[in-house]
Amino acid sequence: MREENSNRKYVIRRVAALVIVLAVIAGAGTMLLKGNSRKAARKAALDSLTLTPADDAAVNLACPGTTYRGDSGGGSFEYGTAVVDPMCLIGSHTGELAVVKGSAIDTSVAGEYDVTFRLSCTDEYGAKVTKDVSMRYSVTDTAAPQIEIQYPTVTLFTGEDFDPLQNVLSAKDPVDGDVEVSADSDVDTEKAGSYRVRITASDKNGNDASAEYAVDVDVFAPATTPSDGIYMYAVKVNRAANTITVYKRDGNGQYTIPYKAMVCSTGDATPLGTYYTYDDPSNSKWSPRYPWWSLYGGVYGMYATGITGAILFHSVPYYSPNRNDLEYEEYNKLGTAASMGCVRLSVRDVMWIFSHCPKGTMVEFYDDAGDPGPLGKPEPIHIDTSSPNRGWDPTDPDPSNPWNAGSAD
Repeated sequence: MREENSNRKYVIRRVAALVIVLAVIAGAGTMLLKGNSRKAARKAALDSLTLTPADDAAVNLACPGTTYRGDSGGGSFEYGTAVVDPMCLIGSHTGELAVVKGSAIDTSVAGEYDVTFRLSCTDEYGAKVTKDVSMRYSVTDTAAPQIEIQYPTVTLFTGEDFDPLQNVLSAKDPVDGDVEVSADSDVDTEKAGSYRVRITASDKNGNDASAEYAVDVDVFAPATTPSDGIYMYAVKVNRAANTITVYKRDGNGQYTIPYKAMVCSTGDATPLGTYYTYDDPSNSKWSPRYPWWSLYGGVYGMYATGITGAILFHSVPYYSPNRNDLEYEEYNKLGTAASMGCVRLSVRDVMWIFSHCPKGTMVEFYDDAGDPGPLGKPEPIHIDTSSPNRGWDPTDPDPSNPWNAGSAD
């Protein structure tokens, strides 16, 4: 009996142990299943978090002042003025979106910008799930400065002072504005000849630009009629725009190459049509080519050249035949209709015609207020009427001209 009881107790203990083992196994299995379910839920939540960058057109529309080009890892901006909120770079996303690294992209500062976006949501168990997406953006300056030259060819007379930068209208970076320029020139104003000037400019990000123009140095003398009858230049006067364009001959003998632009003043009696310059055959002191020419009203013009009848090219009038006695208020009208019919010019421009356009040079008068000519309309010089130098034409190359001496107020 005692042995039977002992066996029964042993069996009971073994069964109990087995039950415990089975319970432990069952609990572990339940925990494993539950853990796998949570992992699956987390993975599903992560997979649901997506981010799609905005396309180039959308970014450029939202961020005026730059140009954006996207790529798989971020994108690049052209150096500009825009300050870009990184959120503008995202086209669509799922979950909540935040920027956890990086800030606004200042396109006026070239360089690299790292931005990390964070997407977040909760899985089916209520646990928060996050995904970080890192992008790199660059700001690069690829635009060189723009150099604007006033005249493609500058004509000087021997002995004149010459500053090669005076023919530069502007040099600007598209973003930063004015930049400094330098000139490489071998112009020798003591020696007649043809020269070239090279203007260079650099922006602060190292982009370079250059432009060139020609310089012709001539010996000043009245032009003589070519013996072969072939004239180098023709002059076209736009009455409505008060602008002159000088043309050179092309290979076919036609005057189609714009060479030089001048600002002028015409008047009510300035004719239309085509004429040819003339001179007094006796070449007396009252010839239209004499440096001083008596004009209507008791005033005088310099370096007159006859066009037709009483219509001449000449300087702005002077009260007397003295280079320091200019009608400066009339000078300030250059570029507008101000004469009685003649074509008024600055001293430098009328000297050029005097020295380059001999008897027989074609002069065409026409009207086109909307188009001053292929080289545009030069900006006229205005004289400060309170200046003690006001009696002198600022373009007069005479060594006595105080404007040339740098003493202009």
